[in-house]
Amino acid sequence: MKTAPRNRLIIIEFRTVAEDGYGGEIEVWAEYCRAYAAVYYGSGKEQREAAQVAGSQVASLEILSDSKSRAISVIDHRVSFDGGTWNITAKQDLGLNDGVRVTAIREAA
Repeated sequence: MKTAPRNRLIIIEFRTVAEDGYGGEIEVWAEYCRAYAAVYYGSGKEQREAAQVAGSQVASLEILSDSKSRAISVIDHRVSFDGGTWNITAKQDLGLNDGVRVTAIREAA
């Protein structure tokens, strides 16, 4: 299988806590890093299943491997691209020279 070019700029965001105006804490998302990714949208089967479950869309994004991409976690990170935010559901290290694959889902608004 031929690999797609990494031609889509994505933003990985990190969940952090900030102080609100009343001394309380609120959850905010801050930019963690930017990367160019090859984007693979879900297969026909995944798209049909996603449509049945509240209209969501699945995509896999492959980015270069570096210290930041290898530190991405499913819990504290999300992806911003294609006009929306995507919750990371899985991350796979493909190898130092091959990259990192992130699987993410975007809920329909």
